[in-house]
Amino acid sequence: MVKRGRGKPEQVEDNQKNAASMVPPPMQQGTLAGTARQRAASSAGLTVSRPELLVNGSDEEFRAVLHDTLAFAARIQEIRNRLGALIGLSGAQYTILIAVSHLQGECGVGVNSVAEHLHLSGAFVTIEVNKLVSLDMVRKEINPEDRRRVLLTITPHARSVLRTLTKVQCPANDALFGHLSHDEFKTLRQIFPAFVSSADRALRLIDYLTPNGTMPEEAGEAPA
Repeated sequence: MVKRGRGKPEQVEDNQKNAASMVPPPMQQGTLAGTARQRAASSAGLTVSRPELLVNGSDEEFRAVLHDTLAFAARIQEIRNRLGALIGLSGAQYTILIAVSHLQGECGVGVNSVAEHLHLSGAFVTIEVNKLVSLDMVRKEINPEDRRRVLLTITPHARSVLRTLTKVQCPANDALFGHLSHDEFKTLRQIFPAFVSSADRALRLIDYLTPNGTMPEEAGEAPA
């Protein structure tokens, strides 16, 4: 489960200053100009309004990028699911196991650290970790510095399984990113965290704009 929240803005006086304070971070910069631009783009049938994302006033290139991204996301999810299935795990369990393996260090890693690393909720990671424990893939031990918490490490069985999996995992990952140069990979590594953050902001913005989970009424439109 992706970590996210649905917050409701506080009720404030109906004036421009307080209204602006209710607006989520992605709308606060150039709010008035941005709103006018977005309204104009919406009227023109555009799905994006930022000039940086338009080519000759068209969102066609943006749509192509978005659709290619969706296609890549679907395929990378399927690759994850298939690699997980090879060792008897779901895609999510496989990802969490790999994360624990890389983050555990010498002393183990906490559930919250794994959740933050994968941008997942702590509750979801806890549920999947318990399944991995029952499969003898992950070991939980009491954190000596905070006995309310646990530290996770992979088991010898999991280590052996993951080592064997590299026979498929390594060539698959090489093929997945085979078109990238070293410099392109470095650039990708730098921009992907920003994409995750901007996606979280977009989700909060949708929640803000549609607090009831429905499309907002047009200005001047009377309720049915």
